[in-house]
Amino acid sequence: MTDNNPTYAAGWYADVNAPGTERYYDGAAWTEHSRPTPTQAAADPTPSTTQNPAAKAPWFKRKAIVIPVGVLAGLIVVGSIGAAMGGGKREPAEAAGKQVAVAAPVTEEVAAADVSVPETTGLSAKEAAALIENAGLEFEFSADKGVVLDRDNWTVLSTTPASGATVKTGDTIVVNVEKKAAAAAPAQPAEPAKPAEPDKPSMTTAQSSAVRSAESYLKFKGFSRAGLAEQLTSEYGEGFAGEDAEFAIAYIESAGKVDWNQEAVESAKSYLEFKGFSRDGLFDQLTSEYGEQFTADQANFALSAVGL
Repeated sequence: MTDNNPTYAAGWYADVNAPGTERYYDGAAWTEHSRPTPTQAAADPTPSTTQNPAAKAPWFKRKAIVIPVGVLAGLIVVGSIGAAMGGGKREPAEAAGKQVAVAAPVTEEVAAADVSVPETTGLSAKEAAALIENAGLEFEFSADKGVVLDRDNWTVLSTTPASGATVKTGDTIVVNVEKKAAAAAPAQPAEPAKPAEPDKPSMTTAQSSAVRSAESYLKFKGFSRAGLAEQLTSEYGEGFAGEDAEFAIAYIESAGKVDWNQEAVESAKSYLEFKGFSRDGLFDQLTSEYGEQFTADQANFALSAVGL
């Protein structure tokens, strides 16, 4: 041999990689032929040509690690000496006849973590359930009346344990709830408040008559304040005394029963229904002392309202 490896005579030698078996050495290399040691089966002087069914590949191909040549040679020598001392026989290794007890895996229990009960008072049952679950806790609802079906219609009163208490992950929190009151019917829109009539002063018969007459004239056509006063006091009109006419006009003003701007609009429309007017012509008619006697502001308001 040129690789300095020791050589042995061809024969059966103990297989150090398979206790209880022997492998055949042909004088140059280890073969794939193996057999049980003579203690387990009768020795066969002729190398077996039957491969070990359990061996899917030669022992030197199954090993994933490379055994140094010097170490392998030493193991072979030791095996050979042992075989020679035993008369070509080797008792099975003591360890091969013993069963190794395998310890069962130890499962380590993880202690439950401490968590704080979330604050849910005043929330809906649905919102409270979400907070409690997010904290890693279980929950159940408690109600004096009814069953919690629609969680949006129930309000949380308290919890047991109370909010802020320290509990363990997975603990159950009792949520005390009550059903929300039925929604009140939408309020009807309030009617516009009517102008409050002033307390009627103690009127004389003349004053009371002047008030009724003034209201009647305003329903008939548009009047300015000055035009209404003239109509009430004129000898061709009602012929009231000046103080009675003034009392009547002041009374309907304080009661909110007259808008002089609107009276000017009504008067302008009447004139336009009667004949055509320019803006300046209608303005003069509305403001003239021989016409309607509206103020300039009232006349301009009316002209804008009728489109002039």
